[in-house]
Amino acid sequence: MKILVTGGIGLIGSACCELFLNEGHEVISVDNNTRKVLFGKDADNKLNIEESGISNNKKLELIDGDIRDKDTMANIIKKVDAVVHLAAQPSHPKSLEIPIEDFQINAFGTLQLLELTRQLNPNIPFAFMSTNKVYGDYPNYFNYKVVGKRYENTAYDSFNEELPVDRCGHTPFGVSKLAADVYAQEYAINYRLKTATFRGGCLTGKNSRAVELHGYLPYIIKCALIKKKYFMYGGGYRVRDQIHSFDVATAIYEFIKKPKPNSLGVYGKTYNLGGERKNSVSIFETVDAIKAKTSMKLDYEEAPDRESDHIWWISDMSKFRTDYRSWTITKDLDYIFNEIIEYYINELKLDIALKNRDYFKKRIK
Repeated sequence: MKILVTGGIGLIGSACCELFLNEGHEVISVDNNTRKVLFGKDADNKLNIEESGISNNKKLELIDGDIRDKDTMANIIKKVDAVVHLAAQPSHPKSLEIPIEDFQINAFGTLQLLELTRQLNPNIPFAFMSTNKVYGDYPNYFNYKVVGKRYENTAYDSFNEELPVDRCGHTPFGVSKLAADVYAQEYAINYRLKTATFRGGCLTGKNSRAVELHGYLPYIIKCALIKKKYFMYGGGYRVRDQIHSFDVATAIYEFIKKPKPNSLGVYGKTYNLGGERKNSVSIFETVDAIKAKTSMKLDYEEAPDRESDHIWWISDMSKFRTDYRSWTITKDLDYIFNEIIEYYINELKLDIALKNRDYFKKRIK
């Protein structure tokens, strides 16, 4: 296959490019490194391709382009066998500062790609990286209790795709991604495109190029290692499930190899995508883990809640697992923490030794 990956030098994009190339496919990456423009030099994604060792792969074409450039995207879409659409403005607090640009990238950019696919290459699979922020702050409407150093939902073990997406607050980011998400579904229903939307939770890994406004786990680890104060928005009991970029890439790959329609033969399925309960962690648990592994104590200050932020999120991936039974999460919390810690130790040339590599295997059940 020849596969288009938008946002191809980002965290998930670079993981997808590497996986697809290793599987013998040709890859066209389109990315203009908007992350650096939005969040500064620490968010520069160009290192991802360089560090992965695939920049000189003859089957990889790197295009410095914008998904909103109709002519550029049309010339690419008409010659590929699959679209993996990952390009986005990814931050919900940032979207409050730039709502128009957020819409143009996330909603219009996605709609244009869907329309070009419909016109030029309608039989190929189209994977869209959505977000759990399409559910807005509806997850906060449930009751929570403190158990140890985390919140627990008193009604649900995890959230599936039946959670409502309206009658709640979203931020412009949540709205723009929801619009794109629903457009992807509509293009399957009305135009019979082979789409699927992946509603990602905390997608993570050493290539996050994390900053305060996006990339929770790598950013808090980096703050601890360089002794930078961390602002704990909304308190430390909040829970997120973490999924490594490699496991995200393999999930997307399963779909583009064999898109699954519903019982009526229509595509456009929505899938929650996250680390599930076994890879869930609270902020306070994260602080403890960093200290146990590195002996570094995080300097933090509690701060007001961010607009429409989730109190607790754990993904129910039963729907995806039913469709793709061979897929599994391969990177546990221990692996994720150690990879990120070791990366920053090497990148920043820090004199820190890992203290206990088995910490999370012992603590998290």
